[in-house]
Amino acid sequence: MLNNRNILCISGTEWNGNYIKAVVELMKVLSVNNNVLFVENAYTYKDALMGVNNKDKIDFKQVLGLKSRIRTVQTEGDGTVHVLFPPLVFPVSFLSDGPLYRQLLKFNGWLLKRTVRKALKKLNMQDDLINFTSFNPGMGAMTGRKFNEKSLIYHCYDEIKGAHSWLSRHGLRLEAIFMKMADAVIVTSQGLYESKKDFAKQCFIVKNAVKVDLFKKGFKAEPNRSKTVIGYVGTVDDRSNYDILEHLFTNMPDAAFVFVGRILSERGVNILKKYPNVKIEGAKRPEELPAYLQTFSVGIIPFVKDDLTKGIYPMKINEYLAAGLPVVSTNFGDISDFASLVKITDDKQDFLEALLAEIGNDNAEKRTARLKTAEGNTWNKRTEELSDVIERVEAGLKR
Repeated sequence: MLNNRNILCISGTEWNGNYIKAVVELMKVLSVNNNVLFVENAYTYKDALMGVNNKDKIDFKQVLGLKSRIRTVQTEGDGTVHVLFPPLVFPVSFLSDGPLYRQLLKFNGWLLKRTVRKALKKLNMQDDLINFTSFNPGMGAMTGRKFNEKSLIYHCYDEIKGAHSWLSRHGLRLEAIFMKMADAVIVTSQGLYESKKDFAKQCFIVKNAVKVDLFKKGFKAEPNRSKTVIGYVGTVDDRSNYDILEHLFTNMPDAAFVFVGRILSERGVNILKKYPNVKIEGAKRPEELPAYLQTFSVGIIPFVKDDLTKGIYPMKINEYLAAGLPVVSTNFGDISDFASLVKITDDKQDFLEALLAEIGNDNAEKRTARLKTAEGNTWNKRTEELSDVIERVEAGLKR
């Protein structure tokens, strides 16, 4: 495990939020024995204007630099993370590639670089530095190699193309540039490995994990036979196979289907709303999820199979298992690690029959085995794997 190192994490997300983020969980564990500066994704001037009437969204004193941009967060593992709120940047993603776009992107990078340098100096974190840039290839390309870092790592946990509208116009090109700069690329799935390995100096897989202590609060030793509840925890978006879902809704009219997570697809939510046995709960804080899992009879992962979903290693699979739940999934990507525990099919009738069989054959012994599997996929274990990769990369740089 990395120890007594300075870790700069330039992230494509915020520290807080109503869903679990891989990079945040990794940094929490690393912060126990290392100094971590987590740089949140910068808001644009457009974000600030849109947030004027929502003061909970943006801290305008921080936006204007009227109070410290750094806040110190104590993690549940007794670590300490310094979270940096960067200054506002120009919105550029809507622009076509050209002189204006490139100059504004360069300026945004300069602004971030200046702010990060000040923070590193203030925190005495300038030496023996790891630059761990997570799903923010634009700022990675603009700021990589600018902090005298010992190693430069790109952490990629999703496909940019099509998955994130704010990255889709320039994301693939910037990612290709940044992957050539980075000493290594670390991905979260076999699908992403196949997608990125030919563009990177070296590529490694460190999969997602589960907060076992949290999700096993939803564990029930015996299945509840009094009511059938089909549960889905995750984002409602266009990755779901709505043909399969509608088949389930129609053919299991007495079952309740509960969807818990962010709503990112108007089309998807409109389909779900058509069925009286479907309940849409919306986004919930991670601490609220075990109570839902306790009511589920089974957890589903009904993703379509395409070039975007093949790169997913879903956190929900271990979350379901930590609660002891049977799982039925489509064959969207490589989840072979769970072949003995999870029913996998792309046929809607087979999916329906697998659901009924898993619910009917569930028992205490199977539930305990599922929990045991999840307990082997913790964020502590994944952080050890990540540390080993970084140490191997840095050892290679010395040669």
